[in-house]
Amino acid sequence: AKRAILSADIINTVSEQYCEEILTKKFGEDLHRILKNREDRLFGIINGIDYNEYNPATDPGLYKKYSLDKISDRILNKEYIQKKFCLSVNPKTPLICVTSRVTFQKGFELMLKILNPLLEQDVEIIIMGSGDKNYIKEINKASKKYPKKIIFMPFNEKNQKYETLLYAGSDMFLLPSYKEPCGINQLKAMRYGCIPIVRKIGGLHDTVMNYDATKNKGTGFSFNDFSEPSLFEAIARAIEVYKNKNRWDALILKAMQKSSSWEIPAQKYVALYRKALKTNGKNF
Repeated sequence: AKRAILSADIINTVSEQYCEEILTKKFGEDLHRILKNREDRLFGIINGIDYNEYNPATDPGLYKKYSLDKISDRILNKEYIQKKFCLSVNPKTPLICVTSRVTFQKGFELMLKILNPLLEQDVEIIIMGSGDKNYIKEINKASKKYPKKIIFMPFNEKNQKYETLLYAGSDMFLLPSYKEPCGINQLKAMRYGCIPIVRKIGGLHDTVMNYDATKNKGTGFSFNDFSEPSLFEAIARAIEVYKNKNRWDALILKAMQKSSSWEIPAQKYVALYRKALKTNGKNF
């Protein structure tokens, strides 16, 4: 990596915020000084998702397809999930999904610290992933204590077909990452109207606008500090807004309308490649 950074015409990473973060000692992985010296040719372009592959109006993996003009049909996917995975079937109970690698980087250290107090609330949680066995052990322990409120599904060939169904049927998507170069699961979630709760870091900072009740703006809920109180407060804010159906439906529409396709990033990549060709190994 060091040799590539020293010799590259252009250096690119997958979000503007992460581009700034890797210039610091905390996130630079001991490469921050080299990157700082080549900052003039360091760029960040956010990832996108394939809007044809991830489309709630055509997705064969959903129990009930829906679109922007008929988001009321989302609830049928939620009811299906609650029944299929033996959760309590209650449309008013917020359903939170987590689909990611089960690692410290993805924020599982924080999640597990607030898991029991969170499950004391009127919520349900589905976690699908694979990774740290100790974290998974703790999740399974919680599922035995709250069998109607939380389940864990290993991410494997059998279960991966449920990913978009979870986005379509869940009310919220949780990803409180310690660091996140970009992340695409929050983009998928928003495409299906599943509202993200994320830490304001890296690509999560660039793709999720924190909800502002006074201005009625935003596409999700974000928090700054990598701490239990900050995470719990963000989830509590989401649950409070969820209780107001009109506001929540408006938030779903905003999330679904947000453009996260490859159209804009692709144009930026073309411009970046052209810039690289012009340099031809020369200094800027």
